[in-house]
Amino acid sequence: MNRKTFTRVLSLLLAALLLAPLVSCANAKDDPDAPDANPGADPAANTPEEAEDEPKYLDALPETLDYGGYEVTFLSSEETKSIELDEETDDISDVVNEAYWRRNRSLEERLNVKLVLGEKAGYGGFNSAATQAVAAGNDEYDLFCAHTRFNVSLAASGQMMRLNEHGVTKTVNINAPYWSQLFIENINYKDNIFWLTGDMTHNYIAYIYAMFVNATVWNDFFPGESIYGIVLEGNWTLDQMSAMCENVYRDLNGNAQVDLNDCFGVIMQKGHVLNGMVFANGVEYTGRDDAGEYMVILGNEHTVDVFDKLHNIFYNTNYGAMLENSAFDNGSINMLNEDRVLFCPNTFNMAGNEIIRNMESDFMIIPLPKFDEKQENYRVNQYDGVPLYGCPTTLAEDKIDMIATVLEATCSMTSQTVIPAYYDLALKNKYSRDAETAKMIDLIHDCITADFCFYWGDSVGDLMSFFYNNIQNDEIASKFKSNEKVWAKTLSKLVAKLEG
Repeated sequence: MNRKTFTRVLSLLLAALLLAPLVSCANAKDDPDAPDANPGADPAANTPEEAEDEPKYLDALPETLDYGGYEVTFLSSEETKSIELDEETDDISDVVNEAYWRRNRSLEERLNVKLVLGEKAGYGGFNSAATQAVAAGNDEYDLFCAHTRFNVSLAASGQMMRLNEHGVTKTVNINAPYWSQLFIENINYKDNIFWLTGDMTHNYIAYIYAMFVNATVWNDFFPGESIYGIVLEGNWTLDQMSAMCENVYRDLNGNAQVDLNDCFGVIMQKGHVLNGMVFANGVEYTGRDDAGEYMVILGNEHTVDVFDKLHNIFYNTNYGAMLENSAFDNGSINMLNEDRVLFCPNTFNMAGNEIIRNMESDFMIIPLPKFDEKQENYRVNQYDGVPLYGCPTTLAEDKIDMIATVLEATCSMTSQTVIPAYYDLALKNKYSRDAETAKMIDLIHDCITADFCFYWGDSVGDLMSFFYNNIQNDEIASKFKSNEKVWAKTLSKLVAKLEG
């Protein structure tokens, strides 16, 4: 099937999805293999009249409102296409871009508003741009779209509106399935709601960590064995991964040295991907004291055990390679494409990379490994740049209800159009190589976790960088002892600011 024909087929499938009642992907999906909840029901009961009575939208807003063509202007850190497509550079025939285009047109028809990307400041320049806009006291921007790690701190510096105190959360139903209650609960503090996220963007899903498995390398070393079976049996652990990697290393260039031109069992990024592996192995950053207040609990025996195993794999063997950020970003793609790595951790986003989509070898997607078989469930988190949405304190009172309505409608309508296009059509079909991978994607998606102190790690003693700043060391326990007071002190200051 050529690309043009394939795009037409996907468009037809998308159109069919838009006519079906859909659930959000911001929270757990229903089990597609679950039995009919009412197998004895009469099919005739589903009459056309009843179908016509189904609500047009997932939200409880009026079906149409008129805001006079108002341009809702965003200051964004990195996020772009979920706000405003660049029709010169964004291929509208792409199934996800087309879904955003359809959502934008529908939003304009429903509310008579237009989403406008006022400025993309980059996560390095976003805090400065946002602070300057607020300090100037103007209403240039209606909404901020931030990078979690680098921009969440705006809430603690007084730049972000407390959405719960200004009536926003009366319109925005944060308990609706298209908003991520898990993330919202862990990015904010108690009832003080500064930031929202969920199905506003497909990147909420695209940033989930997973393990890519090169099928050619797998079949070379484990012919006839199923990695999917190992996962489903609950036996996919860090030790299992390590054992499978032991004999994979090959000196491909024959220089008798271990270098990145060789074939490895597993590679790792000395950065955010390592944090994903740490979460998968059951490490927790946040606990609560007897009074119910947050405390950092990273320094414990389990964290030490996880550190020791990861350090051993990537610093004491020839089959595990730890790559710096720049080397990993392109190197991991090339190594997977060239059949030079068995296990390659990354986010779902990697599946849409053009090189990976066109690679000759098949690849499989599975969860990151558990620590051991005693760990009940697989765990995943997301790249630390999940887009966050909030209102600057300069937003005029007479605009708050309109902006709240735009947020609610945009999120629910993105959930209906874009999320199925990305999750069901692109990720689970277009980007995947077999039906089992699609099932694995559901399994991974249902295992998302979140952690307050981790998200706010740059404000809590550089907590988010702790693992990859220390993974090269032979031991970690002494680092816990030297950081515990810093973590407690900085967390206390952060909480005081968020309580206001």
